[in-house]
Amino acid sequence: MGTKNIEILKKALERETLARKEAEKILEEKSLELFYANEELQSTNENLAKVIDQQEIQLKGLFLSVLDSYILMDLFGNVLRMNDFATNFFGFDAEKEKFNVVDIIYEEDVEYAMNSFYKLIEEGSFRNYQARIYTKYKEVKWVQINSSIVYDNKGVPVFAQGIVRDITQDKINQKEFNEQRNQLNAIVGNSSLGIALIENAKIIKTNKALQVTLGYTEKELFQLKLTDLSLPEDRDKSEKFILKLNSGQLNKFSIKERYITKEGRIIWAKTNIAAVKDELGKVKYQVVVFEDITKELKKGALLKALNSLMSSILGKTNIYEIAREITNNTIGLLGFEDCVIYLLEKETNLLNQIAAYGEKASLNGAILNKITIPLGKGIVGTVAKTGVPEIIPDLSIDKRYIIDDVNRLSEITVPIIADGEIIGVIDSEHSIKNFFTGDHLRTLQTIASLASTQFKNALSFQQKEKAEKEKEILLKDLRKSNNELNDFAYIVTHDLKSPLRSMNALLNWMKEDFGHLIDDANDNHIDSMIKKVDKMDHLINGILKYASIDNVKNTTKKINLNVLIQDVLDIVFIPSHVTVNIKESFPIVNGDKFRLQQLFQNLLGNAIKYSDKKAGEVFLTFIEKEDFWQFEVSDNGAGIDSKYYAKIFKIFQVLEESENSTGVGLSIVKKIVDYYNGKVWLESELNKGTTFYFTLPK
Repeated sequence: MGTKNIEILKKALERETLARKEAEKILEEKSLELFYANEELQSTNENLAKVIDQQEIQLKGLFLSVLDSYILMDLFGNVLRMNDFATNFFGFDAEKEKFNVVDIIYEEDVEYAMNSFYKLIEEGSFRNYQARIYTKYKEVKWVQINSSIVYDNKGVPVFAQGIVRDITQDKINQKEFNEQRNQLNAIVGNSSLGIALIENAKIIKTNKALQVTLGYTEKELFQLKLTDLSLPEDRDKSEKFILKLNSGQLNKFSIKERYITKEGRIIWAKTNIAAVKDELGKVKYQVVVFEDITKELKKGALLKALNSLMSSILGKTNIYEIAREITNNTIGLLGFEDCVIYLLEKETNLLNQIAAYGEKASLNGAILNKITIPLGKGIVGTVAKTGVPEIIPDLSIDKRYIIDDVNRLSEITVPIIADGEIIGVIDSEHSIKNFFTGDHLRTLQTIASLASTQFKNALSFQQKEKAEKEKEILLKDLRKSNNELNDFAYIVTHDLKSPLRSMNALLNWMKEDFGHLIDDANDNHIDSMIKKVDKMDHLINGILKYASIDNVKNTTKKINLNVLIQDVLDIVFIPSHVTVNIKESFPIVNGDKFRLQQLFQNLLGNAIKYSDKKAGEVFLTFIEKEDFWQFEVSDNGAGIDSKYYAKIFKIFQVLEESENSTGVGLSIVKKIVDYYNGKVWLESELNKGTTFYFTLPK
């Protein structure tokens, strides 16, 4: 082995020796620390034994007497002793198993528990510490702890002891109570009913609704008694009930009573008062619930008034009486100062005052200083034109305002509408700004609706009366005209036909006796005169027939049209080139034979007469409808221009000159169809033919 290697080994041996010495030194120090610690532990155990020995008798008595959980632990939280209540509550048995209180603290309460423990060490005790803990079975419990430090005979703290009470159910109850209280506070606070709590006749708590209803702040109400708020006339009745409530005769009662607001306004309230008693059964508080029923009572009174109004105007046919009933019996209930009803006159577009309430009305009901308002002018005229109701809160800034009797500051106007048509206006004014409300508007609209129905009926009745009078005048004129027509027919029969016959005879005699002396030109003149006389005779006969239609007595009975039409065809001349086609089995209708015969005879005769074709054809058919029979008389003649359709049914109207045409036939047809409440019309095409239609009711 070389010298160099020997040196290396020496140095390594030296280092090893040095390290061993260093390790022995450290081991010696640690052994000494362990010895001292063991000595301290023995001392602690001796102290513990002494303390336990000293308090053993006390602990046994304490364990037997304490009805809550009792725990004894060291200052590190290790549980040393527990009574049976603690064992049952926590689930741990300190004699059989070890546990530390830190392990059972609810995680969210750890910081609070540590702070409380430090306080315990510093001050020696704490009371009513509350926190959550876990039992052995991980149940969460609320506990209340009263704890103190146990000192040795030298005054050194060695243990901590505590009484643990289970307050879990109390906490649950408190939570439920708090929730219920919050709910109750929310209900009371947000209730539309006024609520007050009274103690010894003094108000000690109120909600917002009561403060708003009565107009007082809560602080002001605290200075008042309940009886201070009620109307003096109503106090005796309520005080009697309160005495019975305080004496135990009643637990609660309900009463309708009047109260005075801070502003002096009187309101009606339904008041429910209930007693809250203490554990001895003595009345401690009174809970009062106010329900403002002023509007309901007013609505009830108004409804009663509206029903009364409806009864009073029902059946009335005079517009002025209806309007006076509305203003006098209803408007006053609303607290209005005045009210005027206007009626729109269509012919002039003027609104006329027809009834009034207030200063516009005289003692006998007449309207003082009547005015008229043009449609579209002023507030009244605007509403009458637009049909939109209006509330004007401040008339002083509305340029449309028309001053009538007194200058006022607010106005409400609603239209009276019947069948979508504005027939009038209800208007009211008041001396206070912003007096009228939405309730007023709805009430007036209801009144206007009632008024519109009655006004409509009254106007209809008036129009009916007017129409009856006009009808009576027309009937009188018609009777006069018929009499004059009958007289005319008589004159025509006796005073015109006789000279015509004489003229016809004279002309024929002249032709026979002096024919050889008359040249051809004069002979033609005589023939023309004879034809004119014949035409005049036909015209007179037509007039007589037309006049006689109305004079025929109404002998309505069942008429077999098959027989009647055959009789007509036997009378009417049918040329050889014309064929009349009749549908078989015509119906039996209600009517009289004369008029129906004239009807078919004129139509068939007219169709045959104007047949201009070599093979003329006339068709007579009918169609059965639900309520009437529809007949058709058609031909293939010359046809009629549409511009003459209305003209041809008028008397003496002919489309072309003809010896045999008088212009009376179709007017007779029209008159007969009208008599039976039927209709007559035609369709025609030039050079192709014409069809006349008419209907007869079943």
